[in-house]
Amino acid sequence: MEPPGPVQSSVDLGGYCPPGSSRKRQVRFGAHHDIILLREVIQHNPYSVRESRLAWAAVAEKMNAALRGEGFEVDGRRCRERTALLLHYYKRQNFTGLRRFGTESLYMEKEDLLQEVLELESDKQVVGSEPHRYTHQDAMAVTITEETLCRVQEEAMAPPVMEAKQEEEIVEEKQLNHKQECEGCCSVYSRILQHLERRAEAEQRLREEELALRREELQLQRERAALERERQEAEHRERERRFELEREERQVILSILRERIMK
Repeated sequence: MEPPGPVQSSVDLGGYCPPGSSRKRQVRFGAHHDIILLREVIQHNPYSVRESRLAWAAVAEKMNAALRGEGFEVDGRRCRERTALLLHYYKRQNFTGLRRFGTESLYMEKEDLLQEVLELESDKQVVGSEPHRYTHQDAMAVTITEETLCRVQEEAMAPPVMEAKQEEEIVEEKQLNHKQECEGCCSVYSRILQHLERRAEAEQRLREEELALRREELQLQRERAALERERQEAEHRERERRFELEREERQVILSILRERIMK
């Protein structure tokens, strides 16, 4: 079965150091590299032997032979570190790290292979004290690899962060301008409302004053009507008194005339 086509995965720094080279060559593990690595690990099972270094070297040799056309070369230590990192992701259920830059079919196959490798690792206690020393080294390698990955990811994310900051500054500036415009509009609306309130208060005072004047006019009209009634009553009493006086005068005159006639 031919290995799947190259698919880029998460960046892993470090790798095989060719003879005569003073610096380690950087290699990138893709999803298909991980699958080939896990297949060779299952086939050679470095966890079942005491001299695991030789087994990991055999895994690296097989992997380099399978990927010779790509110029991909790693050593046994690099294969061991990569396997430990994949197991670390799988145990912690970091599916994002396992799935990164890989297709769904490659991810499913990688998950099945990791389950088999995890079962092989769980049986490594039969070897003796060597697995305990190897586990400690793997933990250190995983820690170093994770730190390297975080550093590379931070460097890769630096431009987007700067762009995000610039976008945030632009958004903040727009929000500030919008806020200033809103404050200006609110100030105008506030002045308009204050003017309308003062106008309403003035109109209310005018209405109250008009009502007070109308009440005073009504009061004056009532007083005039009362005075008119009193005047009319006084005239009526005066007329009655005059009629009474005239009647008395007529009676006196009649009595005098009657007396004269009787004489």
